Amino acid sequence: MACNLTSARGLACKDTVGGVKAVYFADFDPTQYAAMAFTSGEWTGYGAENLTLYRYDTRPNASGLVVDVANDVAGSAAYTATLSLVLHKATQTDNSELERLIQTRVFAWVLDANDVVWSLGLVNGCVVNTAQMSVGTARADLHGYTLEVQSMESVFPPKVVDSADAADAAWPFDALTGTGTFTVTNPS
Repeated sequence: MACNLTSARGLACKDTVGGVKAVYFADFDPTQYAAMAFTSGEWTGYGAENLTLYRYDTRPNASGLVVDVANDVAGSAAYTATLSLVLHKATQTDNSELERLIQTRVFAWVLDANDVVWSLGLVNGCVVNTAQMSVGTARADLHGYTLEVQSMESVFPPKVVDSADAADAAWPFDALTGTGTFTVTNPS
């Protein structure tokens, strides 16, 4: 049987924290997955065309990623990643851009609070299942957006190979090898 266990797991150190620092979105193209290289499940290479990513920063303790696994009696497993994203301050410019995000499928990469990047929707893309704009009621209420971005794949989200240089313009994707290039558009 190909699904036999291959290793043990002990107690881990208490050296990680929860939360999301940023999310990178790019237009989804189902042909690009074939050009991606993986080593032990980690995304290590990219040989496709150029990819432009747009960074959305989040405040600490506001956004999170959860992956639910459902085993089907038919013998399949479904991995549903749900990114709960909170974006502060509603503007007309953001309204227009978020409408585009809501109306399409995207790739998404989640930079967690440990500077680890997780890939969502590499095969099937991600969709915004729910979104809400709020101006709040009380002075301390959220004035901004909440979005639920979801992907459904056949495996856990692959980790992106660790960055080689935090000063690189393509950080945190600068350690990926191959002929494809990444253009990371950061907020101004």
